[in-house]
Amino acid sequence: MVTSIICEYNPFHNGHKYQIEKARENGSTHIASIMSGDTVQRGDVAIYSKHFRAKQAILNGADLVVELPAPFCISSAEGFAKSGVYIANALGSDCLCFGCENDDLNALTKAAELSSRISEINGKSKESEQMKKLLKEGNSYPASLSKIAKLSVGREVAEIFNAPNNILAVEYLKAIKNTGIKAMPILRMGVGHNDDSLNGDFASASKIRELLKSGLLDENLLPYKGNHAEIRDIRNMEKGILFSLIKMGKKNLREIPDCSGDLANRISKALKTSKSYDELIANTKAKAFTLARIRRVILYAVLGIKSSDFKLVPYARVLAFNDRGVEILSKAKKLGRIDISTSLKELEHKNYNNKRLAELDARTSDFAKMCQSVMSNEPNEYSVKIEKTNISQEDK
Repeated sequence: MVTSIICEYNPFHNGHKYQIEKARENGSTHIASIMSGDTVQRGDVAIYSKHFRAKQAILNGADLVVELPAPFCISSAEGFAKSGVYIANALGSDCLCFGCENDDLNALTKAAELSSRISEINGKSKESEQMKKLLKEGNSYPASLSKIAKLSVGREVAEIFNAPNNILAVEYLKAIKNTGIKAMPILRMGVGHNDDSLNGDFASASKIRELLKSGLLDENLLPYKGNHAEIRDIRNMEKGILFSLIKMGKKNLREIPDCSGDLANRISKALKTSKSYDELIANTKAKAFTLARIRRVILYAVLGIKSSDFKLVPYARVLAFNDRGVEILSKAKKLGRIDISTSLKELEHKNYNNKRLAELDARTSDFAKMCQSVMSNEPNEYSVKIEKTNISQEDK
């Protein structure tokens, strides 16, 4: 049974290893991780390079890691889930395994059905009308979802929308509908998504990133040894970010994906008084805009990502694999649903869409490298060699 996990591994930690182990216990013979590249959904750079994170995933239980391309990594929960599921289906996945704060599939399914009614294209459902009203009043989208759920289907479903991984779980269920892929929810182990506490050898990814950056990480929180010199922080590029946005101007900001006129106005106003990246985010914040959305819009702008870049994912770039990963790839190539290769150069020569996305992936990689305190010595994305990871007894 081929099981896919859509992930960021930012960084790969004990909770991720636990999820893979549970997927094995549930009958998964082959596990493919569809992983964000050098940027992540919260609108930030990943703390370690995608190649390092991919290798650690293979050394700790995954069989194949393919990259979710740059525009989709930074997308909303809906876009992130749809693009990840598209790749999972192209790989011939039987199951989609995801971590969540509530693993009650019945409650998650009710939440997914409600979310689908709200996001109907014609917007004629009672719930979609309620959503328009709440957004107009200045509520954020997640807060509005929770309020509508409480009114229409009850408190249990409403609470699902108050946890980030549950929201992603809902989007995964919507995305796998009509694909034949089955859902495999796994209850998150130890701590919540943004929990600041520790529970034995488990901690949230946000807490681990904080400890890594401060140099205070307990090595037991990761199933490998991290390298402080390779840590990436977007604040190392804050002057470049501020200048890029100033140069762009309000008019061009309005053309950025997910950037409304109101948000463009707030960013432009904030730029006049902000002297750092954190100040820019804080000065832009408003009730109607989540911090993640603001960070995503800023990253779209800096990387030059356009609305036209959000088409069907044209390829799956392989970042790491073992022998079982080769078997997944063999099945996927026979299906022929998507271009697959370890080589970005090979993928970009297929067609224009591939070329455009490959250029964005390479640009994103270069940007992320510049976010290291010490410039990365990694080869560029067109020359990096990706070979099979052989797991020794020492690695196990």
